Order: sequence, then C-alpha cells, then structure tokens
Amino acid sequence: MPRRLTPCTCPVSIFLPQKRRIVRQIYPLRRTVMSPILIASDLSANAELALKRACQLAQRLQVPLTVLHTVDDQLPLMARDQLCQQARDLLGAQVTLCQAGQPLQIELQVLPGRITDTILRVAAEQDAQLIVMGQHHQTQPELFIGTNLERVSRLAAAPVLLVARESGDYRQALMALDFSACASAALRAAAKLLQGGQLHALHICQPPLGLRLAGQAARDRFHEEQRETLSYLLEDEMSTLDMLGIARPQVELLIESGGVLDTLQKAVALLQPDFIALGGHSRSGLGDALLGSLAVELLRQPPCDVLVAR
Repeated sequence: MPRRLTPCTCPVSIFLPQKRRIVRQIYPLRRTVMSPILIASDLSANAELALKRACQLAQRLQVPLTVLHTVDDQLPLMARDQLCQQARDLLGAQVTLCQAGQPLQIELQVLPGRITDTILRVAAEQDAQLIVMGQHHQTQPELFIGTNLERVSRLAAAPVLLVARESGDYRQALMALDFSACASAALRAAAKLLQGGQLHALHICQPPLGLRLAGQAARDRFHEEQRETLSYLLEDEMSTLDMLGIARPQVELLIESGGVLDTLQKAVALLQPDFIALGGHSRSGLGDALLGSLAVELLRQPPCDVLVAR
C-alpha cells in the first residue's frame, strides 16, 4: 500500500494593503484580463492535443487565443509561401474542430523563422498570459541549450504549459512548493487554470544532518517549523490572488522528506493530478542560464501536463 501524504489545512485570510500596490505594478490588469493564450503548433497529432487544451482554457478563462505555426525561413521563397498557405488551411480546419461550437476570438499566425525565437517574439508582442506547447517540441535537444520546449520555458516571461495527455477540465493540481519567487509565480498560474479547484501544495524538505542525528523529536520540530512558515506563505499568496481577482484554490499543504523527484513521482501516482505546477529556477551557479533539474526532468518525461513558471 502506498504511504499516505500528511495533509495540513491552513488558514488563508491575511490582507496586505501595501502588497496591493506592489502586485498591481508587477501584474498589470491587462495581463490578467484580456491577454491571449498562445499555442505553438507544428500540425502534428501531439500539437492537435495541445490545441484542444488551449481552446478549452481560452473558453474557460474567456480570453483570446493565438495559434502560431513557424515555417523554416531558410527554405526557398516559393516553397516557403506554399507551406505557409498549407499550414493556414490545416490550422483553420483544426481550430474549427476544437472550437466545438463555442465562440472564440482566435488569431492564426503562420510566420517564417526559428521556432523558439518566433514563439518568444510573438509571446512578448502580445503579452501572452500563457504559452501552450505539446510534446512535439521535445525532440532534438542541443548541448547546454535543450529542446524548443526547454528553451521557451527558460526564456519566456509567461508560464509555459506542456500538454502531455488528453483530459477534461483541470480540477486538481500538484504543486512543488518552496520559498522561491518562481514557486509563487507557479502557484498564481496554477490557481488561474484551476478556477477554484483543488491544489495539493507539496513541500519536500530534508532536515540538516545534525537534526537527523538528533532523533525523531528534533525532526518533528523541524517539520512543524516548516509547516508554520509555509502556512504564512500560503496566506500571503491567497491574499495576492484576491487582489488579482483570481479564484482561490482549495489548498492542501503536504510536507514530506526524501529525494525531490522520487517523492514528487510518488505523490503523482497517489494523487493523480491533472497537472503539475513548479517554478523553473536553477539552484546551480549558472543561475538563469539553465532550467532547474526538476523542471527539465518533468518536461522530458511528463507523468501528466506540466506547468512551469519563472
């Protein structure tokens, strides 16, 4: 039998007037209201799955949707123009099927260029609130650069959602919670997608060696201190969601010890979340040069959909 994770229900009722001003500076209202969702498609079966999810989210959040396809700009001009027209026709047909009779404000863009550069440029120009990608962007990793998916996740200002499987509306998510700004951004992005659903906030900690040697009582005190600190962090984040007009999720705080990836995989198997949310920070000396190792591992072998925020 798998070991049950220990839940903690934490109060979420703090209100900080000063933080209201800070949040409005960092998260302008135009991004939270009508900024589009951007879906990058290569017209493959995996891309069609990602397009379905993007249409579903755009309908649920009532925001515009931009569908982007990139054509190799090194092709001869006539061949490139022909591919662009074919791509527009195929994208139009796919979008019609995904809309399922629901009205959506959709913009199709077929542009020549390099895939990563084009996605980042369009996302910046449109101030996209979310970038949706499929597993088709995981191929051909380059040394120290990574796949298109990893490069976009590393460099984009907006959160990036990898769609790995087909499912209904997002109802519950598992979040890797720590004390970083990236984790806070991931929590806000996850709350927006959940629209009041269940958020399992998992904090994986390892007591210092001295406490591990000091006995069970010392380890229990360490975990209790972690729980108290994280409860205050979650209270703060919930008040931020209120200021942004985002529905609060139903938060369950889970604290576990062990290896990060192994513990997270066990939690995924036990809780069966619709997606995993995590910050994409790196703890290495390279800083922002690389994604965190946990984010890279989950993007390369996703057990479900994965949301990465920076």
